[in-house]
Amino acid sequence: MAISGYILAGLGGLAVGGFLNVIVTRLSQAEPGGRNRYRCLQCHRPLPWAYLIPLLGYAWWRGCCPFCGEPRPRRGPAVELASGLLGLALWWRFPGSALLWVYGPFVAALLVLSVLDLEYYWLPDLITLPGTALGLAAALIFPQLDFLKALLGAAVGYTFFQGVRWTYLKITRGKRQGLGAGDAKLAAFIGAVLGFQALPWVLFSSAVLGSLAGLVVAWQSVEGRFASFPYGPFLAMGALLFFFFKF
Repeated sequence: MAISGYILAGLGGLAVGGFLNVIVTRLSQAEPGGRNRYRCLQCHRPLPWAYLIPLLGYAWWRGCCPFCGEPRPRRGPAVELASGLLGLALWWRFPGSALLWVYGPFVAALLVLSVLDLEYYWLPDLITLPGTALGLAAALIFPQLDFLKALLGAAVGYTFFQGVRWTYLKITRGKRQGLGAGDAKLAAFIGAVLGFQALPWVLFSSAVLGSLAGLVVAWQSVEGRFASFPYGPFLAMGALLFFFFKF
């Protein structure tokens, strides 16, 4: 039973990953519209159903459109693989728990937000605001959760990042953009789901990971220390580290 649970969780995660790719595509409007889930960016022809099989479809056609040979974005299989691994991790951490109805969407949302921020520097309110509401509502419904901690986590997470953002804008006199408003809303989302106690760990770990990435970006970029990069994925990684190993 335990092994079958992991198998179902992994396969379910892969399937959800395909759906998350659709969400990223529709939100970013990076591909032409239509009823088909995927279309080729070059010839705009709908891809066959077999291409939609997570990982296998991409591998079978070697990542290219079967009609025109145009390479497909690598983001698709990367998201599917990440979603499958997160599905396994969720089952390992909360096997058969009713809380998976909350934590499953939470982890999936963090994955989508990370992809959108990496590709488009965008953390849409369409995900962060309902996610915050979901965290607060779940804290009222599930007795294992604490509503006060969730409410405090959302408020402190948002206020802290808004304060950092406002301070940076004042120091630079608005000439340079530091943290975006979306980062503050993402912090509120994380605080609402994981509670106030998660914020110190999330803030510290995301700052360390972001600083290391910033050094690499500054070293490789012609802009040097003024090079910009999205911070949302590091907040998401800090939240996932706490969620799976400290929560």
